[in-house]
Amino acid sequence: MMRCSNLLPVLVVATLFTACGGGDTPAAGVATAGPDAWRVSPTSFGPLQIGQTVAEAAAAVGGGFAAAPDAAPACSYAVWPEAPAGVQVMLVNDTVVRVDVTQAGVTTVELGRIGDNEGRIQSLYAGKMLLAPHKYTSGKYMIVMPPEDSVHRIVFETDGKVVTEFRAGREPEVEWVERCG
Repeated sequence: MMRCSNLLPVLVVATLFTACGGGDTPAAGVATAGPDAWRVSPTSFGPLQIGQTVAEAAAAVGGGFAAAPDAAPACSYAVWPEAPAGVQVMLVNDTVVRVDVTQAGVTTVELGRIGDNEGRIQSLYAGKMLLAPHKYTSGKYMIVMPPEDSVHRIVFETDGKVVTEFRAGREPEVEWVERCG
């Protein structure tokens, strides 16, 4: 028979484990720490969610995120000094609408990245993609359209061979080629 004094440490650990959320797991596909924490999906970049206000986005990324002081409400890019290199966040009327990735180092949830060849992107997103000619080059727009979501997209731009940049967000802003004016 176990004595009460031997049971106390077990109860304390079990209580702390439950109280601190030790039994909870993140939603499928959502990483909260480590290298998977900052991946791009059609609706998010890590904890940053498309549709958040600037204040909600600042809270989600731990501060340091704001609209530029001279930002045009109709379209601007956030000031975010801690953003990974080559990542910019588009704002429209105080709302996060798009994430642009212009340098290697950041991937999508499915591990699509700058430098991937077009065939790899097509295989990662088989059955979910529309191809369109690039407006300014001989490349393509590879537009990922999740079947369960008619509002959000990932758009990979290529030079005709490899991905040169990509962006994710909501319609119509995610497909704006010229970005903000």
